[in-house]
Amino acid sequence: MKNQLLLVIVLCTSLAPMRAGAGKLETRWQDDFLLETESGEFLLKIRGNVHLDTRLYQGDQRGAPHGIDIRRARMDLQGRIYQDFGYRVQAELAGEPYIRNAWVNYLARPWLQIRAGQMKVPFSSSWLTTDNNVNFVERGTSSPLYPFFDRGAKLWGEVWSGSLVYELGVYTGVGVDSDVKSGDIDDHQDLAARLFLNPFRSGLYLVAQATWGKQSTPSSRYETGGLRSANYASALWRWRSEQVLRTDGRTHDRIGAKIGERSRLGGELHYLRGPFACSAEYLQVRYVNVSIYHDLFVGSARKTHELIQRSDGFIRSLSVWASVYLTGESKRLTAGGWKTAKPARTIHQDGPGAWELLARYSRSWADQSLFAKTNVTAFAPDDSNNVSAAMLDGAHLAHELTLGLSWTLNPMVRLQLNNVFQWAPSQDRDGDGENDNWLISGAKSNQADPTLKNRKSAWENAIMLRLIFKL
Repeated sequence: MKNQLLLVIVLCTSLAPMRAGAGKLETRWQDDFLLETESGEFLLKIRGNVHLDTRLYQGDQRGAPHGIDIRRARMDLQGRIYQDFGYRVQAELAGEPYIRNAWVNYLARPWLQIRAGQMKVPFSSSWLTTDNNVNFVERGTSSPLYPFFDRGAKLWGEVWSGSLVYELGVYTGVGVDSDVKSGDIDDHQDLAARLFLNPFRSGLYLVAQATWGKQSTPSSRYETGGLRSANYASALWRWRSEQVLRTDGRTHDRIGAKIGERSRLGGELHYLRGPFACSAEYLQVRYVNVSIYHDLFVGSARKTHELIQRSDGFIRSLSVWASVYLTGESKRLTAGGWKTAKPARTIHQDGPGAWELLARYSRSWADQSLFAKTNVTAFAPDDSNNVSAAMLDGAHLAHELTLGLSWTLNPMVRLQLNNVFQWAPSQDRDGDGENDNWLISGAKSNQADPTLKNRKSAWENAIMLRLIFKL
């Protein structure tokens, strides 16, 4: 079905000019393969990229495995029809393939546009930055502090020659169609709002954004998957609410959570001047009325519904970074995120390419009340089905320091080398199981050895090398 959708868009876009009498179809290369009519009314860009990663890990209790990975492999179609309608369809082919972008945009005026489909939720310049332009190998934080791709619609536009960009959207709040294949999990949607301001048309940028929504259960995309750390393979914390104590196929003795409300708030300050760029971003997600229940189901009938814990609280992140182009190029920032510089002289022009030096510090912290544990015994107890339930388990405070060097050889090839050091301070690490502060090493990896995965670690260091190749 997805392949058929891609084919239909390509054929419709290519054949539309012929039907409309818009002139001869021209092909050219402009850092993308372009098909465009003489009139300029119809345009198709064919893009793709491959990201190849090598990762080496160290830690006091390392669970993350060293590895070589195809981090991303994507095909991307973007285009324009009759000047007023734009579209994008992008498929991820690495790992478990799925559709990322699939939207149509109507341009009534530059200040009044409507976009509908599956897209990135407008929140955070770092998150909105396209993957070929990411400043570091991995972003400083992840969902649920960032939203993800989601299905919905937004009203947006550019005011004052692009000095102000506003975005107002409504989304399902549960992620892409590969997460929830039938559209949504309840009647509640997420509302999103963002303002991107370049007040003096200078190098100073101010950004404010928020999302709000009610959600009935923890989702795999935002909650139960845990908060991915900046070294990709580990987690800062994970939800510990969803557990099965006993099942025989018909009778299910389990623990599960219900969420009352989830909201995000973010603020950004950026400054660019020549080859220098610096950025500060504060993000928070607030959970209200997270209730953990101990339930007994017989078939689809719930026989027992016992409240064991209720929590409210904040999870926060602060990230500050700076970069300088040693070869003199300049970054750009738009409402759609950061843009890396093209080399002034590529290596194919006997030049050095573009060399960039970067440094980032981030701090992530969560209310300790979210880590409170409750011992739960199965309704039909034995020696093996007693568990500890909690909303979160892991590090309630963690720091990250990354040093990076990027080399853009030409507009199509880029190398990134990062050293990522993370640590969880030894606050309340007394071994009593209550609010102990540990990173969860290897929790987001495919570590095959169960004795290594999810090890508790006080610190981790990762050396990460990426080759970005644009097709």
